[in-house]
This record gives sequence, C-alpha cells and structure tokens, in this order.
Amino acid sequence: MIEHLENEVRGELEASRQGQKRAVAVTEVNGDPIEVLGRIGLGGAIRLGYSYCGVRMDRKTLLTLVCPEHSCPCRAASLAKWKQHQAIVIPTAPPPRFQPVARPLFEEVEIRVNGRSCQARPASFRCLTPCPHSVHAAMPMQKTGWDLFEAGRCIAGGVLKNPETGLSAPLLPTLEAAQTWLATQSPAGCGTEAAAYGC
Repeated sequence: MIEHLENEVRGELEASRQGQKRAVAVTEVNGDPIEVLGRIGLGGAIRLGYSYCGVRMDRKTLLTLVCPEHSCPCRAASLAKWKQHQAIVIPTAPPPRFQPVARPLFEEVEIRVNGRSCQARPASFRCLTPCPHSVHAAMPMQKTGWDLFEAGRCIAGGVLKNPETGLSAPLLPTLEAAQTWLATQSPAGCGTEAAAYGC
C-alpha cells in the first residue's frame, strides 16, 4: 500500500513536463488519511515524506501504525503512543460486579465432516511471526487457533513450523481451516498427523 503511493508520487514527478517540484498521493486506512509527499531536492533526487491523519512522521512509524498484524507488540506500542500524542482517552467501564457463573473447564465446538464428529477446542500458540511490512525482524507473537479432538484424542492442531525459515503459525487458525483439514484426512492417518503438530 505505502509502496504503491510512493511509486505514484515518483511517477508523477518523473513524468512531469512542466518541471513539477511536488506531488502528493493519498489513501485511507480504517477512515484515517495517509499521505506520501514527494519533492525534488538538490541534484534532482526525489525526497519522500509521510503523513498520518495530518501528522508528519517517518516511514517506519507509519508502517507500524497501519500494520495489519494485530498481535504485534510493536504495533500495540506505536498505537499507544499515537493515542497518547493525540490525547485520545478511552473511557474505562466500571468493573463489573462479581457474579459467579458455572462454566465448563474448556469450550469446544462440534465439527461434522463426512460422517465423522470431532470437537474443536480454542487454543493459544506462541508463533515466530514476520512483520507484514518488514519494519522489524520476525518475533514471537501469541496467535489463536484450534486443536481438534476425536473420541477424546487430539488428532490435529498445534503449531506448523517452516523448517527453512523457522517461522511458525497455528495449523488450524480458524474453524473453517479445521473443517477443511478434517475433510482431507482419512481416520487411519490422523494419529501420525497429530504427533507431527505436537497436539
């Protein structure tokens, strides 16, 4: 997205026949305006500047603020600083009155595929995750996903690790992924698959 705006600005300045010295490309992310401003500096080099909601900032900060990886601690820290800078006060609700409620020890969702019935249970995994904008190195982040059980035995779930890069992600990040996985497996092969995923 940012690269597209940068290319738009560079293209406009390079194609200008009137010797245009400045160009701006604008887009929105979640209703917030983002601008990439370009100008021709000394020696004819194109210099780029960045703006988020009218506030000038460097490229790295902008990319971190608009990062789509919600579990990234760098994104969370940047958003907290942004809200502080903007004096955005998020009202805190009064703490709820404690009312004991009986709940099961774990939640589960039944999945039925091709006559098989399995239980999907929500889980949290520590995964080595890359930055979508390459602003920082891959770092461990908490990801949610599902483990899949059949007749009380775990048949799939856990973390899938790329042996070449070391990056990892939940094998079953959504219920839809769990259904798809189950639809492609034969009952006989499930035990060995589960062992490979560490569930």
